[in-house]
Amino acid sequence: MSGEPLTLFVDHVTHIDCGVLDPDTGLGGRTWLVDAELTGRRDDSGMLFDFGPAKRLLKREIDALLDHRLLVPARASGLTCHGNGNGLSFVCRAGNRLDYAGPPSGMAAIDAEHIDSAGLTAWLTPRVAAALPAHIDRLRLTLRPERIDGASYHYCHGLKNHDGDCQRMGHGHRCRLAVEMDGRDRPDLARSWADRWQGVFIGQREDRVDIAPDGRQHFAYSAPQGRFSMRLAAERCVLLDGPPTVENIADHIAGELAAAHPGHALRVRAYEGVGKGAIATRG
Repeated sequence: MSGEPLTLFVDHVTHIDCGVLDPDTGLGGRTWLVDAELTGRRDDSGMLFDFGPAKRLLKREIDALLDHRLLVPARASGLTCHGNGNGLSFVCRAGNRLDYAGPPSGMAAIDAEHIDSAGLTAWLTPRVAAALPAHIDRLRLTLRPERIDGASYHYCHGLKNHDGDCQRMGHGHRCRLAVEMDGRDRPDLARSWADRWQGVFIGQREDRVDIAPDGRQHFAYSAPQGRFSMRLAAERCVLLDGPPTVENIADHIAGELAAAHPGHALRVRAYEGVGKGAIATRG
């Protein structure tokens, strides 16, 4: 190793799509973009860390720790854990109660009373740094939300037939939404719809196994990673007849808008996290 210490940076090395239990609002979907800076000394080739291996290592470690999980604030006053750590009850300050159970792969307990980007960065950084080569002296991670100037909403879901981590019930996303009517952009329609879907859980109708006496809806299914279950307030639930994929979500929004605006051509562009999504049309 030679030369003075210097810093390598990688913007948007990955992004984290997850659910979060918030003491104020309850269940919500989050998407954070992750930037990284690595400080150390160059080797004899003049490199600190080749970008390809660096990006793969960082993404692998970050995704394994947080992506497509339900993040739980372990010190929140409204949290009660049970079932050998595989189950929990969570009551937010508004009084709504959520019950969740699932395999360890579906959750991440964060040592905090409230989960935000600063606290999550502090939790994540030393865990990722432990996997870096010895000549990397310091890792700096930055978690930031995507800048969205138009309409956006956030939701949680789970896809029982997915062969990857999307099967984990309770993971979520923060998403753009755009609506066109008769070829013209209609940000008013997009914002009106997004306002309705702040913090909803989108579930498949056949996965709703019962409705509790207090009105809470109970969703459950078995997936390759294990058995998942969630019970939450009915007003936070959206039911689809098919799986809650982004394709079906876009189609659902387009169908509802078409019913409210008959005779018009509609185009819905619904995102799932950052840079991907589905387009559905009517008329």
